[in-house]
Amino acid sequence: MRQKIFFFLSSILIIFTYTGPVLAETILEINNFQPSKLSERKLIWPDWLFPSSIKRPGLKDDLIYPDWFEGVWDVTSEIEGDQNQAPIIHTAKFIYNTSGNLIADREYNTKSYAFSTKTGGFLSVKNDPKSPNRQFAKLTEDRYLETKIIGRLQDQIDNNTFITDELILQIFHSPEFSRVSQVETLTEFKKCGSNQNNEIYLSDFNICGEQFQAIYNQPGQNLISLPIKTDKSNLILRKTNDD
Repeated sequence: MRQKIFFFLSSILIIFTYTGPVLAETILEINNFQPSKLSERKLIWPDWLFPSSIKRPGLKDDLIYPDWFEGVWDVTSEIEGDQNQAPIIHTAKFIYNTSGNLIADREYNTKSYAFSTKTGGFLSVKNDPKSPNRQFAKLTEDRYLETKIIGRLQDQIDNNTFITDELILQIFHSPEFSRVSQVETLTEFKKCGSNQNNEIYLSDFNICGEQFQAIYNQPGQNLISLPIKTDKSNLILRKTNDD
């Protein structure tokens, strides 16, 4: 049961988790760092090894999204091949920071995802005010979850395709035990037609996503780290109706 709860908590780290500014030169460096690496990594899933080449973000760095993510979206997330788990429906918000970059409102998005699930026992979610790369969640039964992004890459393939990869150090605390793991989440987003066909209109489209997640043991346990659990999810983001 403990392991089941722990793996569920890992899925909370699915996209959309922190906020904060980033320097323009940092984004340029990330986009120029092995631009085909993420597409290649997607193709070999689930045969992943620990991502040793992923770039560690700076204290204030955040994930920058293309402008077409702006606004509030209704999100449907469904684990592929899991007949026993219903899709999770929540909302996600993308906003411009003080530097003019589009970022995820990660505290809002994590709360929306966590509180839309049936298990987990989330009571509150807070960002670290000093860094966009840390977040703390309080749970029932005197448990809490601390997460820190320790690696990130992103690549805008073209005007309609955006791919990201984040590695998160996760520390789960309870009165009985603490557990440390590393969670990698690679997501490829594409514009897709809102009328269920391949036509994409400039002001009327959905965002479809394929998300690949691997959970690794805590640092230092193995010289070559293989995932201890993998999942693939399908996402669809539909612009929220403001009417």
